[in-house]
Amino acid sequence: MPIMPLIPLTFLFGLLCLGLLYRLGRPRPQLWVFQLLLLLCAWQSLLVGVRYGYGVTQLNRLQPFGAVAIPALTYLAFLVSTQGRLRWRELGHLTPLGLTLLASLIAPFWLDTLIVSVYLGYGLALLYALRRGENGLQQVALAESWLSYRLWRGLGMLLIAIALAELVIALDFSLFDGRHAAVLATLVNVLVALSLYLVLSRSRPLDHPVEPLPEPTREATEGEEQLAEWFDRVQQRLRQDDLYLEPELNLARLARKVGLPARRVSQAINRHAGMNVSQYVNQLRVHQAAQWLLASDDPVTDIMQAAGFTTKSNFNREFLRIYSVNPSEWRRQQTRS
Repeated sequence: MPIMPLIPLTFLFGLLCLGLLYRLGRPRPQLWVFQLLLLLCAWQSLLVGVRYGYGVTQLNRLQPFGAVAIPALTYLAFLVSTQGRLRWRELGHLTPLGLTLLASLIAPFWLDTLIVSVYLGYGLALLYALRRGENGLQQVALAESWLSYRLWRGLGMLLIAIALAELVIALDFSLFDGRHAAVLATLVNVLVALSLYLVLSRSRPLDHPVEPLPEPTREATEGEEQLAEWFDRVQQRLRQDDLYLEPELNLARLARKVGLPARRVSQAINRHAGMNVSQYVNQLRVHQAAQWLLASDDPVTDIMQAAGFTTKSNFNREFLRIYSVNPSEWRRQQTRS
């Protein structure tokens, strides 16, 4: 069996997961499942590394359980981030672990098929759950919803890619006695690491299309008037008590404050502002921040926090999207003029 380098690349991926885990800090209500996922990924990388790097096979029986748990935990982490908590019905996601135990005891030849199916199934389920874009992430703070959407979409595509890679590895064992398995396992881990890096480090959000709404017709006139009324209600409520400046404001909370279903709120903003909810709220925040930058000498960081942003990178990103320059440069330009 081919041996990987002295320090397997899978170990480096495990260190990356542990580094991300450290950056996230102590467990929090909407992060604990994601943190558990990172810990499991680090453990799985260790198992792969000692198997293909040092030829240790005593732990091989544990690998299938970690393999099927990763996509299930990914989907559960998504549910926690969007729903705020898990429900009892989510216990059904333990089924892949039960099937893995059953297959390992009575039909080990089904394990590869099971692993590929679980990765593919959860990847497709995640992408389907994200079909409405950022507006579907009702429990995520609007200031960060673009990043959350990007993260989960990237992870959904990654699960599908891993399913295909696992299929190739299974075929290698079937046809070539696993001669290329070490290289393939390394490539999978590199793929995962690069994907996580790209998902988390892109500096600008994509311009996600707003939910398509049909052009108004004679029959839709009443509906257009209703959308205009809803949009007025949303605007008034956002301005009232400076609701739009709350850092933890999300679509679900905004919908409750307005007294409309979340989908109605997003439809009204899509139609009358031409953008999604997070873009619209962040635009209000940026305009307010620009006024404060011009009217005071307060540090940019203080103004950022007062405007409802929690990270400087996101504040700069949104400011750049609207004014085409960063906040500090905009202040200098306005002062000179």
